[in-house]
Amino acid sequence: MTTLLQEILAYNRTFLEKNAFPKEISKYPGKKFALLTCMDTRLTELINKALGIHRGDAKIIQNAGTSLIEDMGETVKSLLLTIYIFDIKEILIVGHYDCGVAQTSSAAILQKMHNRGIADQQIALIEDDFKAWLDTYTDPAQNVLAVVKKLRANPFIPGDISIHGLIIDPHSGKLDLLADGYKDTKG
Repeated sequence: MTTLLQEILAYNRTFLEKNAFPKEISKYPGKKFALLTCMDTRLTELINKALGIHRGDAKIIQNAGTSLIEDMGETVKSLLLTIYIFDIKEILIVGHYDCGVAQTSSAAILQKMHNRGIADQQIALIEDDFKAWLDTYTDPAQNVLAVVKKLRANPFIPGDISIHGLIIDPHSGKLDLLADGYKDTKG
């Protein structure tokens, strides 16, 4: 029986034999923007095609639910690096309809952890964080707007960075504009 890892490594060998990339791609995004979106598997190819993003165009950050819980959590730190190291000028927050995060709860996830053998004392350490994250997330569009608002209020993000909010249909790729960052850019 072939494992997933063996399958991936075999595919990679074939990929390398068939594909030659003649030019070096810069680590600086060509379109000078960062994209924060969800890790939903339906978006893996769709988001790039629907937004017209190609290799080297953007810095892409994905997490569960296009979430931004902490004002200076890892997602915000990553966005700050895109601004100050990679010279991005715009941030696109793209959530999606039918998001799994909006359809679960902290109690459900914590119970699954317990059922898989995670000690109750360990679960207690993250219970409040999971409640703050999962139990407040019920509407993907409202989440996108909340993320845009938090980023606009972040004192470390310069006022000349445009922060846009969109939501995508994971079945068709249709985008709906929720927040036009050009209207709120201060610079």
